[in-house]
Amino acid sequence: MDVGRLQDRLYWGLNRTAAIAGRVTDAYRSSSSCDPLDRSNRYLKLPTAFSRADGKFDQPVGYGVAVWRGYFDASYTRVGDYLVNERDIWFIAAQDSLLPILCVKTNRVISITRQITPDIAISINGASQNSIINLISRWPASLLGTGTEGKSPTRLPGDTAVPNMIALLPSTHEQMIQPADIITDEYGITSIVVAAELSDLGWRLNVRHVST
Repeated sequence: MDVGRLQDRLYWGLNRTAAIAGRVTDAYRSSSSCDPLDRSNRYLKLPTAFSRADGKFDQPVGYGVAVWRGYFDASYTRVGDYLVNERDIWFIAAQDSLLPILCVKTNRVISITRQITPDIAISINGASQNSIINLISRWPASLLGTGTEGKSPTRLPGDTAVPNMIALLPSTHEQMIQPADIITDEYGITSIVVAAELSDLGWRLNVRHVST
């Protein structure tokens, strides 16, 4: 069996499905850790369609589901690319040979920074100063609630519970995200990374909102 030809025919079939059931979409590939959806990163227009991860179109995806199945010709795309159709934004999480293409639908735009502690910060005129490292800036990501809550660090009687979230985003440009890194979304909401897991599908972060 010619696997290459089989893969080519599979992508041809996905492209036909997208042309019939989908819409024309812009594909973006980030050139740096900042602004992956900058117009300069757009490299392709292609028809795309998306369904539930099980491949069925007969029911809506529903709440709390980030992973979708993508239907498009993936000959020119790769993992980590963004697909933008008006207000809907996905990133490609997996497009393994002869397997379904998995995409993650995003609902937030986040930036991640890291604060360098004083003992390893840059020393200026003999005095240590905190320094901030920008890991990524303005990346679309999926933030989903876990249904669990943490306690406010102040533990005062009037404190409200602190929601826990899961953040999904691509792994590109070899950024390493660590616990205690700070996430800020487009609404100015700040969270802290509790745990960071890197897999073939990208980053999965356990985060907790910072109470103020």
